[in-house]
Amino acid sequence: MRVFFASFAMVVVSFVFGTAVSAQSLEDNEHYSAFKSWAIDTQNPDPLPNMFKFCIQSYDKMIASGVSPSTRVPEQVIPAGGGFPRIEWKGTVREIKENWCEAGLKKVSGDIEAKQAPYKAVLKADKLRLVVDETHGEISSYALAGGKYTSDPKLLAVASIWFLDVGPPSNESQYCKSGGKRHSVRRYTFNVEHKLLSTTQKEYCGDPPESAYR
Repeated sequence: MRVFFASFAMVVVSFVFGTAVSAQSLEDNEHYSAFKSWAIDTQNPDPLPNMFKFCIQSYDKMIASGVSPSTRVPEQVIPAGGGFPRIEWKGTVREIKENWCEAGLKKVSGDIEAKQAPYKAVLKADKLRLVVDETHGEISSYALAGGKYTSDPKLLAVASIWFLDVGPPSNESQYCKSGGKRHSVRRYTFNVEHKLLSTTQKEYCGDPPESAYR
């Protein structure tokens, strides 16, 4: 009986020690740190597609470094804050990758495709490139003649001239010597095939006049 209890105690100690060593070695793995960081970023209420992609890439590197997919992460509760919800960090690295990274990428990709579909249906060539950001999934608005900004794909498709206030370079003063805010209106001219023919740009001190959008 004493031998049995002694053996059982050794098993318990070995399991606890092994778990502690496993958790410690996981925390020391640089790819796990990157995976955890990107995985948590995917819980942002408005995540970018690349967050999910980098999460999966970090997971692949972590597994290639020798971490088993069935390895359980050290459990942690991250309080809500900075726009993030309360996050429970637990489970195996594979479960987190599948439920957070892969499932999230599938959902956000579907949302982006649905948002971009109306633009891809009527815009092409340079017009499509300027409006649709394939990397981040964003849609840009442009002003038409008269200065009114729009993201309506049909209006953008028929207009041969677009405008965009790009402002001054970020490494320069944002204000004129007179104190007014600097504006720089860029004019785009397209042909019927939506290819960009030319761009011109003019700077203004203060709000651009109506004549800037002709």
